[in-house]
Amino acid sequence: PGAELDAQVDCWCQHNLTHTIQEYQCCDHADLYPMCTVNCEPDCNSDLAKTCISECPSMCFESSEYIVSEGLCKSCDWVKCWPALKCLTKYAQLRIENRTVNQTCHETRFTNGAQLGKYWQCWKDAPKHSSHWAVLSSVVHCVCREGMIEHTRAQSCCDSILYGGGVCDLQCMSEAACSTQEAQTCIHTCQSRCTSYEMAPSKDCMSYCLEKNAPCRKFAACRPPMLAGHVCDDGRWPEASSGCCSMNQTNGRPGQLLGCPRLCDTQHIWRLDGGRSIPWWSRWQPGPGIVAQCTCKGCPTSSSEAVLKLDRTVSDGIWDNGQMMLVDIARRQGLLHGPNRRMQELMVMRNDRILEVLKGTEQPDRANSFLIAQINDEYTERISEAAKSFGDDGYMLTHNDAELEAAAEKETKNSIVYFITTAGGCTIAIVAAIACATRVIMRRRKATPIIQFGNNNEVVIGNPVGEGATTVSGTPVTGAPVTVSAPTKGSRDTPISAPARRVHLAQLAPGARPVSAADAQWG
Repeated sequence: PGAELDAQVDCWCQHNLTHTIQEYQCCDHADLYPMCTVNCEPDCNSDLAKTCISECPSMCFESSEYIVSEGLCKSCDWVKCWPALKCLTKYAQLRIENRTVNQTCHETRFTNGAQLGKYWQCWKDAPKHSSHWAVLSSVVHCVCREGMIEHTRAQSCCDSILYGGGVCDLQCMSEAACSTQEAQTCIHTCQSRCTSYEMAPSKDCMSYCLEKNAPCRKFAACRPPMLAGHVCDDGRWPEASSGCCSMNQTNGRPGQLLGCPRLCDTQHIWRLDGGRSIPWWSRWQPGPGIVAQCTCKGCPTSSSEAVLKLDRTVSDGIWDNGQMMLVDIARRQGLLHGPNRRMQELMVMRNDRILEVLKGTEQPDRANSFLIAQINDEYTERISEAAKSFGDDGYMLTHNDAELEAAAEKETKNSIVYFITTAGGCTIAIVAAIACATRVIMRRRKATPIIQFGNNNEVVIGNPVGEGATTVSGTPVTGAPVTVSAPTKGSRDTPISAPARRVHLAQLAPGARPVSAADAQWG
């Protein structure tokens, strides 16, 4: 323990840096303090050295890298003990030789080992883009395959958080064990439960797959599956290690870009190397470039599907762009109701011409781009003129264009014909209804026939006596009964029923007055 500090003090003393730093008055600088107080040849039998050896155990030098007891270094005053630092490092070396303390990690030999370089190459090439499970599995599998467990133990780095990080406790799996149904079930289940579309794993993913005691955690040592659910824009499959498509830069610079296909619904590009990881080397990229992870969703799975989606996407994109242009032109021309009909028709024509130019091309080249720009400029001018000419209601405001004037006149004629036809139809319907109502009313009112009395001396009271009835002079003859069902004008309230009488005027009692026809009619 303390080997790194011991090496720093040796270099400081070898170059007599205390004198130099004092001349520059930098001894109190945060990056150097308290190095100016170090004694390059201390007396290790002094009271200060003995006190510091007692209060500052050897593992206190490694408290930032190793797990030590909370109270182990509580009484150690580093500023007070810094002049006797060489005595503390000598005592730590003596304890290692006596095996009274474990040797700490030899960082230099660990970093220069061939196993670490092979691990980095393995991890860089392993599939790790499809899920959080694949990210973990790529690390564990390469640790096992490249012998990093043995290398970490050989350099006494197992207990180091930065260099060991739990590597020595990993359980490696054979190819036979990874081929079982249990292993494959865990691998593919964790692939779906630990999807990389989310930045952090879900609770279900952690409890079933990633936690140390999870039922499927041991199978993380198996080789991660190579999964790719999409094709790139050029029809090739993406890289197995990152899931990214390699594309040439569009600015003409050398090199290539990594990313998802342009036709994906959602895409995320993560950087897996660098940053803080435990152990530090597990996700480190020593060479140029970065280790990327492309998480692509909703991408075409074949070239034919890509062509169909490209056509649909281009068509939708052109339509959306056209609608934004229409709204912008309408606003600039002061149209309160937005784009009028003529403007919409011109935009449809623009879209059709652009789609015709793009038909059969995967990506527009410079010639097509120039032609599309010309079409766009042409129709922008025509749509702006239509906004001025037709206004808010879509009718012509100026009569300079003969074609527009003829269209307006035709529209007016059509409106007049429609009005006349509608008015005539309504009139005929009303007359027919009145005629039908009159006919119904006339049918209900029947005329009562008036019978003229004959020129004779007989008066009929009530209903007439039937033909052939025998009459006796001075004797009444009973005819059909008369029933007044309802009160009539001049009648009493009580209905009257009486036999009709037929009387010969010559037989009436002397002095009797003949009954007039009007009196006889009302009985």
